[in-house]
Amino acid sequence: MPMAPKTDAEKVAKLREMAKDKTLPQEVRNQYLDQAVKMEEKSAMKAGVRMAKGGAVKKPAAKKMMYGGMADKPMMAKGGAVKKGGK
Repeated sequence: MPMAPKTDAEKVAKLREMAKDKTLPQEVRNQYLDQAVKMEEKSAMKAGVRMAKGGAVKKPAAKKMMYGGMADKPMMAKGGAVKKGGK
């Protein structure tokens, strides 16, 4: 008879292994993965490590071009009118 996992790392590994089982519904597998992530975050906080949050990486507010211009702003034509072509 196998022994139950004792450490958090063993529990997380067990949850991730159970989440790979394709016979279980996707909702159940997602719950296993969510539990594993929560346990990892809790143990990381105890150790003083800040984990990155999921999601897209934020784009910098403005990229500077060679002469200090802003890449996100359209180029201005003579007289202040904005060109449609952008050349």
